[in-house]
Amino acid sequence: MSEGSNTATLRDFTRRSILHGGLAAALIPGVAHAAGTRSRVAAPAMTDVIVLGAGLSGLNAALLLEEQGLRVTVLEGRSRVGGRVFSLEDVDGTPDAGGAVIAPGYARLMDRAQQLAVPLKPIAPLNGGMAIHLEGQTIRAADWASSPLNPFPEGPLRAIPPFAVGSAALRSAPPAFQSVGDWRNPELFAQDISVASYLTAQGWTAQQLALAFATNPGYGNSASDLSVLMMWHIAENFRIMAGSGTQTFQAVGGNMRIPQAMAAALKNEVRLNQHVIGVRTDASGVEAVTLDGTVHRARWLLCTLPASAARTIVFAPALPLPQQAAIDGIGYNRTFQVFFQVAEPFWQADGLPAALWTDTSAGRLLPLGDPGGQTMLMAYVNGFRADLLSRLPAEQAVSQVQAAIERMRPAAVGKLRAVRHVNWQDDPFAGGAYTCWQPGQISAGMAAAFDDPVGRIAFAGEHTAALSRGMEGAMESGERAAIQLLERL
Repeated sequence: MSEGSNTATLRDFTRRSILHGGLAAALIPGVAHAAGTRSRVAAPAMTDVIVLGAGLSGLNAALLLEEQGLRVTVLEGRSRVGGRVFSLEDVDGTPDAGGAVIAPGYARLMDRAQQLAVPLKPIAPLNGGMAIHLEGQTIRAADWASSPLNPFPEGPLRAIPPFAVGSAALRSAPPAFQSVGDWRNPELFAQDISVASYLTAQGWTAQQLALAFATNPGYGNSASDLSVLMMWHIAENFRIMAGSGTQTFQAVGGNMRIPQAMAAALKNEVRLNQHVIGVRTDASGVEAVTLDGTVHRARWLLCTLPASAARTIVFAPALPLPQQAAIDGIGYNRTFQVFFQVAEPFWQADGLPAALWTDTSAGRLLPLGDPGGQTMLMAYVNGFRADLLSRLPAEQAVSQVQAAIERMRPAAVGKLRAVRHVNWQDDPFAGGAYTCWQPGQISAGMAAAFDDPVGRIAFAGEHTAALSRGMEGAMESGERAAIQLLERL
């Protein structure tokens, strides 16, 4: 039920990298001989650019560089391409466990899909909407405004369901952004404070904050974890995306079809299962050292790994403090997912919508597939509960999620079979789902730390994007990094 039995956990990966001594054997002269069994593997031919990571940012950069005649080597630690765009190809319907929604304003991503003949299809809206389960009670969205569990006073926020009320409150009073990139404008850094501080000053109670930002939250674990500037940036992105319409899309056969097609379009095949543990630079170029001792050489290197994965790499010489501090400090949203095969649509028996937002270990329940033919259900868990589930043995965590569903919806008993789970924070190449900026990090320069190359190393990845977020942010950053490298090569 996990992503793969051969995938090490983040804890195992870090520990194993140290114990095996592969980095020392590769980077320090003479150590390879002393290590005996950990000597260097014959070095591949030198190329123009090494790209670390075969996610959207790395693949987009590699394609753009190859189009200009450069020789590019893409190294990917996993046994597949796509990074956090991950379609479960062995599960009915090929559901997406990461990078699930293509927003209408994802221009770069949609253009690349069209170029590579990857067809897209519209995502159908939730049939019947989403109900709410809170403190043991199930409440239809239409009844939320009159529910005694609703902590908001009479006014515009009371009618908004708990999974949307926090974003709505922040969208109602954003600063006067002149552009979508203004979240990095130093003139606004005074607002790089916690959402908790900002809304408390506006009269929000602890109960309201907990419901809107700490109960299966979309970002962070609580309102104290979230930068107001980040949330305003997200709101501005949504506003711009809405200008292109509200219809969302996914690739036929899963969104991983797009990075797969990008990888297939490269002149040089992506090298999979290449766990890079060290990067060494000097005046002549860059070396990337993998766990098995292989040394890849190039004139430049582009690191597109998430910060959580980059922090397991030793850089020699060490990166400057601003970049290392960002790598060490950037956090990622906690996400734990369980995919269930549904024997029959139990929601037709209990009369409730199939989709349910909850305060339980089941998180959000989302039916997958076209309305009328849905045979899969996903439990999408975030925040503290995702952290708790990730600390349990996998079978126990999955059983806990299923038990929570069956308690809330007795009609589901005997109708569910767990077929897969994905624990993003324990993935050594991800460390979480997507970037979540904490208070003070943007004004400290972490968001802009990777805007320019350092020595012979450039950076990309959704955490480095200045304008967009998610998959489009990854594409944007890969494009920016490719231009930087072309200017220098």
